Amino acid sequence: MRSAIFRFLLPFFCGTITCSALAVSQAPLVRWLNERQSEPVAAMPVLQMERRWKLCALYPSLKDAYWLSINYGMIREAQRTKVQLKIFEAGGYSQFETQREQLTLCRQWGADAILLGSSLAQFPNLAASVGNTPVIAVVNELNFAAAKARVGVPWFQMGYQPGRYLAEHPPHPSLHVLLMPGPKDAGGSREMVDGFRTAVEGSSIQIVDVVYGDNDVEIQRNLLQDMLEKHPEINLIAGNAIAAQVAMGEARNRRHPLGIVSFYLSHQVYRGLKRGRIIVAASDQMALQGELAVDQAIRALQHQNVDMNISPQILVLTPANISPEKVKLSLSPLGFRPVYLFPSANLSREKVTLAMPGDEQFVAQFVSQPADQYIYGTKIRLVHPVR
Repeated sequence: MRSAIFRFLLPFFCGTITCSALAVSQAPLVRWLNERQSEPVAAMPVLQMERRWKLCALYPSLKDAYWLSINYGMIREAQRTKVQLKIFEAGGYSQFETQREQLTLCRQWGADAILLGSSLAQFPNLAASVGNTPVIAVVNELNFAAAKARVGVPWFQMGYQPGRYLAEHPPHPSLHVLLMPGPKDAGGSREMVDGFRTAVEGSSIQIVDVVYGDNDVEIQRNLLQDMLEKHPEINLIAGNAIAAQVAMGEARNRRHPLGIVSFYLSHQVYRGLKRGRIIVAASDQMALQGELAVDQAIRALQHQNVDMNISPQILVLTPANISPEKVKLSLSPLGFRPVYLFPSANLSREKVTLAMPGDEQFVAQFVSQPADQYIYGTKIRLVHPVR
């Protein structure tokens, strides 16, 4: 009941208190010149709305905390700017045809712009699917010349940054690494592998194998268990946040230590960092990216300057430097569930006076939970079969 009330009221919180995240116009941002070089972006002027725009956003999936936190950031910025926002998720990176159908639904709804988290970098016949509706590429690379802007980091960097930290601070003199980047040929998986390989080249770190699979708990757990049986010398897992999540559970069943590195942040990864169970993780500040995507779409519609490859700074997080402020720009609060329409037609516009958690309370949500896992705010316990 409590979580249902939270979901009902969340879109209005920022209207009744000061939002804790930095406004987009104040946040330190970077422009990516290529996958290896970036430059600071000058502070953007405060956004002034010319009208109430209709934005339609598409996500590949909401199976993990990454896109859930993007969703949270988008909803928060939609509330602040008073735009209308409709959101679709495809249910997985292989659901290309679903995304094509959803693009049609966006146009039928009358969207002024489409914020596209594409399942594929090469989206066939995208121009025909979107017509004259402006497109903002979100998170994933999109090879579409007509895109007005892209909000997101190079996925190469999300593998490179943790890999470089690992090479400079090896927890063991002999590391045998299994890479688990996520779905094959989608979601930046290959780019993260390339980045990690580049970072550890010339070091004593050995990459034993690379295994691909959808960002799903059951799929990732099965892949991990198979690989550990096939390669018993593996003593470090580096990969997506769900792989890191299941690796923490698997490590409890092993006689020998299993190091864990995550290529991006989730609530489970945050708790792992606080407890010293994860060595390092990268964060591209997903909630802030969601805000920035809405901001850039509005600026493009109002014929203001936007950047083709803009993002928050990438954070390299360790047990020693994790902080409340970094988490609040990266993750949705626990209990937040996907919001697909803002404002919802059945919600009143009355003021809400529920308090949002302060910094210490916000962080305590992540560090005070037991070693259970949370999917969409629902608590489940991972069961590890006896082998």
